[in-house]
Amino acid sequence: MEGLDDLQLIELIKRNDDSQAIQILFTRYRPVLARLQRQFYLPGHDADDWEQEARLVLYAGAHRFNTQRSRSFGAFYRLSLTHRVYDLIRQSQAQKRRARTISVEAQGSFFADTLVDHRVTVREGLELQEAVGQLLPRLSPVERTVFCALLKQATPEAISVQTGWPKERVVAALHRCRRKLRQLLAE
Repeated sequence: MEGLDDLQLIELIKRNDDSQAIQILFTRYRPVLARLQRQFYLPGHDADDWEQEARLVLYAGAHRFNTQRSRSFGAFYRLSLTHRVYDLIRQSQAQKRRARTISVEAQGSFFADTLVDHRVTVREGLELQEAVGQLLPRLSPVERTVFCALLKQATPEAISVQTGWPKERVVAALHRCRRKLRQLLAE
């Protein structure tokens, strides 16, 4: 089945919902997913969530793909997955505007004083300190300013006021810092 081209695999998916064909096609187009993961940040989505979304888009795209309009499933899939990522980002932004929950970041000192995490050990604290030391040289000047202010327990709003930058710029820098820290911890 590995020797089948994209159009043959799509036909198997359309006719039989062939899970092996879906897996082969997904493996072929995994670099599309990897590129979008590096390019975008989705709040609350880990690697498994990304993969699940990508599989759903691939499955639906295989059923919607029209060979009369286009011969390249790869371009169609990339565009469909990109639009799905845009939808998820837009959805998360709408939820942020609606949410009436307490932000852990904004109320960090309250949670630090009231919730005790016994799992945090001295070794973990030292590892985190070392990671922060390795992270700082990787950050741009804007990211470094935002990150250092966050370490001093400043909120994004306070950083925006302090630096004179728009809040969106501060939040974007915060997301980039998180992504770089995750990458560093994964190494």
